[in-house]
Amino acid sequence: MLRMPNSYWLKVHRSLTGEVVLAACDIELLGVKLRVNDGYEVCVSADFYMGRMVDWHDVKSAITEATIINLLGNDIVDKAVSEGLVMEEACIKVGGVKHVQLFR
Repeated sequence: MLRMPNSYWLKVHRSLTGEVVLAACDIELLGVKLRVNDGYEVCVSADFYMGRMVDWHDVKSAITEATIINLLGNDIVDKAVSEGLVMEEACIKVGGVKHVQLFR
């Protein structure tokens, strides 16, 4: 699949307790069901991830402001690791797709 210049979905959730939750994923994953162990599926939900289409610069900026970071997708996680924003050891795979969740 050809990636567009704006290739990520990004949504910021703000809690009543002051947490700033960044949810961002590779654009092509929105709506996809990822199969995990024992036949369970995880749906990449528009409610959680679909805010606005952005480029990496916007994601990186949002990461610096978030207190909780949720990244899903091989491209977005690889970029975060390569720029030193996320440690490779913090990443897992969900249905074969890289995922990281961090709390500050």
